[in-house]
Amino acid sequence: MKETGESSGDVGRRVAASHWYHTIDLPGGISTPGLFDTRGAVNKIPLPESLAGCRCLDVGTWDGFWAFEMERRGADSVTAIDLDDQDRWDWPPEERLRRDRGGLAYIEQLKDDDRSFAIARDALGSTVERINLSVYDLTPERVGMFDFVFMGSLLLHLRDPVGALDRLRSICGGDAVIADCVDPLNSLLHRRLPLAKLVGLEKPWWWIPNTAALRRMLQSAGFEVLETTSIYAVRHGRAHELGPVWKLLAGVRSAEGREAIVNRLYRGVPHAALRVRPRSR
Repeated sequence: MKETGESSGDVGRRVAASHWYHTIDLPGGISTPGLFDTRGAVNKIPLPESLAGCRCLDVGTWDGFWAFEMERRGADSVTAIDLDDQDRWDWPPEERLRRDRGGLAYIEQLKDDDRSFAIARDALGSTVERINLSVYDLTPERVGMFDFVFMGSLLLHLRDPVGALDRLRSICGGDAVIADCVDPLNSLLHRRLPLAKLVGLEKPWWWIPNTAALRRMLQSAGFEVLETTSIYAVRHGRAHELGPVWKLLAGVRSAEGREAIVNRLYRGVPHAALRVRPRSR
């Protein structure tokens, strides 16, 4: 990372004027008020201690938390991709209709994540390169090959998660870590049977797999699974409104209500991470 000439006051004002998905520690004791706090997940997933000599890719970077973490671990270079145009996000069509009817105001807040990324990059003196690109458009011809790839909390937002993983494999020359939302109950009750719940309504999510299904997705896309973590929580951040407990309990009869209760018990969103490698041809 390089030196930055910004004062902590300047950084603080820029942070306060933006909306954040990630909680990122910045110089001067500043932490961004994100919807999610992934800092505690760093020690839960199998990231290499050192990425020295590696060209790395962060897929679905949002504010850049994982891209900056790979840079901190000594990567020679880090590329981060995400989509600036919310109309290109591969969310369920019903979500876009709700937005057009005036719902989902938080989408309007989060669509400036490219600006938030720039604020964090400037404050950290980072050299991470951010590219406006979809995971579906990854090809060796467009972006080259990478020694290490990270993708976090993206598959649940994709209509075709296996197709996205296939594109990811095409540019992965070494190991990759895929960390995503999983269904903890079905992971416990069906350890071997791949099951995925289709959401598609009221939330910008498509599929919530159990751990066996997440593993099967990766195998189907041509990856060899090297390591699977236990389920851990991606904690809610300061910007996340949890709502009162009584309201959660009132919704226990619905699948969404039970899911909210599980998330409250986990104090976040249940995830699992897998370290994988493209299978030899």
